Order: sequence, then structure tokens, then C-alpha cells
Amino acid sequence: MIPIFHLRLLWSFSGFDGKDIRLESGLSLSSLSSVEKISINEGRLEQEFTEEEVIELINYGIKSPRFKQLWLDNCKLPSSIKPDIIPEESRSRNIKVISSNEARFLDLISGQWRKPGDIQTITEMCSGPLIIHRDTSESVQMSVIELLVEASNHDIPIYCVTLSRSFSKIDEDGNIILSSGLSLPIITSIENMGIQTEEGREMNKHEVNGILNYVQHSQRFKELQ
Repeated sequence: MIPIFHLRLLWSFSGFDGKDIRLESGLSLSSLSSVEKISINEGRLEQEFTEEEVIELINYGIKSPRFKQLWLDNCKLPSSIKPDIIPEESRSRNIKVISSNEARFLDLISGQWRKPGDIQTITEMCSGPLIIHRDTSESVQMSVIELLVEASNHDIPIYCVTLSRSFSKIDEDGNIILSSGLSLPIITSIENMGIQTEEGREMNKHEVNGILNYVQHSQRFKELQ
């Protein structure tokens, strides 16, 4: 059996046909017995995932004995999930269900989304892409910032941070100022950074140099996208 490290559905998840994932194309994706990680980048910020859809995704994943993580990227999620519908097997296997937009994970006992409070969970959550989106609330953006700072303080590798139309400027201390006014301090363990500007905006030389200086504080840094 060949391991499938990561199945990423980029704006292609539509729902379920029975136990199979239904894609936007109309095709179905049956269960994969060797998948380790699934990420759904849905883009449905205006349309909330239902509790049932989240549970169906967990059930889809745990058919694989190798399955460890479900990442829900750019998804509007239910505020909580009823504990009695969360599969017991997901608890016994300690499956991580992560909302990258909010830097929170699903507590499989209570059904609440929680901030990570231990090194292992912080490490797992920083192993995938984290996004600070312009259209999310300040409290959500602050949750991501707090996670990044905590990871940096413990020298935990941060795989990638994307600023999705949320970059405003670099301040005199070299910190990134977001469009919300919040500050993203220098992070010293980041590996990759992506910056998506508003349509039609071009970054000036000062901003580009400021970002390059920002990422150079991390000895782990590899790529600016």
C-alpha cells in the first residue's frame, strides 16, 4: 500500500454522495485507504460548513489507518459540533481537525474550537499553511498572530504564512502592519511566506525591501511567494 501523504482539494469540494466526496466537476472521490492528511480549501466564507459535513469528512478520513489530520482552509465553520456525533474512533486515534483561518483545532471531547495550548499541537498546526485574511475579524487575526508568536518563541518551524489581501505596510521597527491595524511582529522560525495584494495594487520598493528584511530574521526561511 503506497502512502498518500496529502490530499488537497482546492476549491473542488462540493459535498458528499453517500460516503464518497463529490467534486465540483460532478466526479466522485471514493475513500482512500492510505491517505495521511486531507485539506479542504473551499473558499465558502459566505456559506457555512454544516456539522454533518465536518463529521462526514472525519469519517471519510478515518477509513485510512494512516489518517492523522484534517485541515479546513478558508472555510466558514460551525461555531461548535455536537459531541455525540463525533466519531469515537477519531478520539481514540487523536485525529487533529484544524481550522487554519482561525488557528484553532476541534476539541473532540467537547466539540468546541480551541486555541492550541501545548507544544505538540502548536507544532502540528504550524506544519501546514496559516492564513491571515483581510475579511476575517480582528479576533480571528489575533488568534493566528498569537499562534505564530508562540511557535516562534519555542523555535517551532512555521511552514507557511499567507497574508491574503491583509498586508498594509512595514513599520519603523520592521514589523508587518495589517490592514486591520494589528501588528505581526518579527517571526524567527518561518519557512515560507506568501503575500497576496488587492487587485491592482503594486508594492513599492520600500515595501519589498521591508518584507525581505522581515523574513531574513528567520534562519529557516526558504521562499517568498
